[in-house]
Amino acid sequence: MAKRAQRPSERGRATSARTRAGRSPLQRTARRRPTQAERCDPFDLYEGSVQRPEDDVAFFAETFRRLRGRPAKVLREDFCGTAKLSLTWCHVPGRRAIGVDLDAATLEWARRRNLAPHAKRLRGRMKLVQGDVLEVRPTGADVICAMNFSFCVFKQRDQLKRYLEAARVGLGDDGLLFLELYGGTGAVDTVEEERELDGFTYVWEQKRFDAITHETLCYIHFKFPDGSRIDRAFTYDWRLWTIPELRELLLEAGYSRVRVFWATVDEDDTAGHDDAMVYGNGDYVELDSVDQQYSWLVYVVGEK
Repeated sequence: MAKRAQRPSERGRATSARTRAGRSPLQRTARRRPTQAERCDPFDLYEGSVQRPEDDVAFFAETFRRLRGRPAKVLREDFCGTAKLSLTWCHVPGRRAIGVDLDAATLEWARRRNLAPHAKRLRGRMKLVQGDVLEVRPTGADVICAMNFSFCVFKQRDQLKRYLEAARVGLGDDGLLFLELYGGTGAVDTVEEERELDGFTYVWEQKRFDAITHETLCYIHFKFPDGSRIDRAFTYDWRLWTIPELRELLLEAGYSRVRVFWATVDEDDTAGHDDAMVYGNGDYVELDSVDQQYSWLVYVVGEK
C-alpha cells in the first residue's frame, strides 16, 4: 500500500515561524524560497500521473452492461486511497460508491479534496470507510475493484484467497470483481522509467525483484524543473502475482467464471515516447491466450 511522503512536523514549523519573526525585514526578504517539491502535494501528483479514472469507470460500466444486460449502479473501490475513482463513478446520477481504505490520513485527504467539495451534488451517494478489505462487507455492489495492483500487498496465497472470498460476499448476486494487474518481462527486472508530465516528471522505480518469491519493491518519485525532488513519495512492497495464479484463486474462492481483458496499445499512443511504459488507449480486449510482451496491463475479472 502507498505510504505518504514525510512532511515537516508541526513542532518544526512552529520553530521556523518563531525564528523568522526575529529577523529583520531585509533578512526575511532574503530567505530561501520553497522548492517546487516542497510546494507540491504528493497525492495531487499521484492523481495526475497514475490514475485515469474516466477510462476505468467507462470500462467497468460497459463490461457490466454487456455481461449482465443492465446498468451497474453500485461500485465499491477497495484500497481506494484518494477515492478519485469513486468520485468519478458518481458523476453519473443515480450511481453510488463506497471507498474502503485502511489508512486514516489518506482517507482524510480524500474527504477534504474529493468528497466535501462535491457533497451537495453527491447527496450522500459516496461513502468512505476506514477498514480492512479482508473483513466481510455484504455491500451488494455491482462492481468491486482493486486498482493499481493494490491487492498485491497480500503476499501469501491463503491471504489473497481470503480477500477474494470477502470481496465475493460484498458483491450482489450478479456482481463483478475487477483486479488490475501488470506484468511482462520488464516487470521482473530492476528498472527506472521516467515520464514527462505537466510541470513535473513521474519516475517509476522497480528497486528489487525476487525470482523465487516474486516479491518486488517499487517506488514512485517526482522530479521538478527547479532540480528539486520528492524521493520515495510512494512505496510498494508487493508480491507480483501471475494471471494463472489469480484465475485459480478466483475459482477456488467461489467465482463462477474468470475473464482476462488485455489493454490494447495503438502506435499513436506510444509515438514520441522514449521510455518503456505502456501508453494504452483505454480499450481492452478479452483474450484466452497471448504471447509474452515486455510490459502489459490487464483486468482479471471474477464473475460471482
